[in-house]
Amino acid sequence: MPSFFRAFQRGLDFRFTPRIPPGGESCAFMSVARGLGFGVIAEKPWAIDGVLLLFLGIITTYCLGMLPIGLLDRVTVWTKGQRDFAELLTAALFSQITALVWLRFFLRKYGVGWREAFGLKSSEPVTVAAYGVLAGALFIPVAMALQWVCENLMLLAHWKPEAQAAVQALQNPDLSLGGKIGFGVVAVVMAPLVEEPLFRGVLYPVIKQMGYPRLAWWGTSLLFAALHFNEQSFVPLLAFGLVLAWLYETYGNLLAPIVAHGFFNAANFAILMVPDQVAHRLHLT
Repeated sequence: MPSFFRAFQRGLDFRFTPRIPPGGESCAFMSVARGLGFGVIAEKPWAIDGVLLLFLGIITTYCLGMLPIGLLDRVTVWTKGQRDFAELLTAALFSQITALVWLRFFLRKYGVGWREAFGLKSSEPVTVAAYGVLAGALFIPVAMALQWVCENLMLLAHWKPEAQAAVQALQNPDLSLGGKIGFGVVAVVMAPLVEEPLFRGVLYPVIKQMGYPRLAWWGTSLLFAALHFNEQSFVPLLAFGLVLAWLYETYGNLLAPIVAHGFFNAANFAILMVPDQVAHRLHLT
């Protein structure tokens, strides 16, 4: 992974990178990208206005969908923990499914399919996926270390760390095993299939093609971390976003960050689930 650290070191330099005029991308843009330590993903046909409309559509649909989802709070046959989990799971499914629909219309507008848009035509998908698994596995101890540091710094600042809402829901003792597995499918399968095309597949290249590769790398990673709405996991997720963007640049195939993201979420899900199941079998709970 030395090339990632070289890219990270160069990416810390936020000196202004001039915007490349239309027609100069083939030479100037590629030399800028290589000079930063990045690979070169295929140029994308979409423009910033189309990307902004895509995200606006997703946000609007999500906000409208939250209105009926809020009615689940009135289901009295469930405990509060079960209602909270049902709302969280339904909201996650709704937002991810509608985002995929918006993405489909977005790609159709520019006349490209999923494989063409995100480099999924690779002749070596198994190799690319294997690198994704390796990256996800290697980042797990890094994420744990960063999380530990953030938690302790927050405690020193008298700021109580709180786990993500999804983690709190999964730790609810009233939640059935089936409910936990259902949420695991959403986190391990659905989340990477939606978040990677949006952040790395669409937003990252359009900012980079405007002539701002550093802003693309850091900006999309910052947004990815911020939208998880959790202070103690912000830094680990920021670092993970940087790794995912580097994977896409290196292999030119979105399969690599999708697999890395899925493996990382699966490992975290297993860490949350395994202690509960072991304790149950030992009759400790």
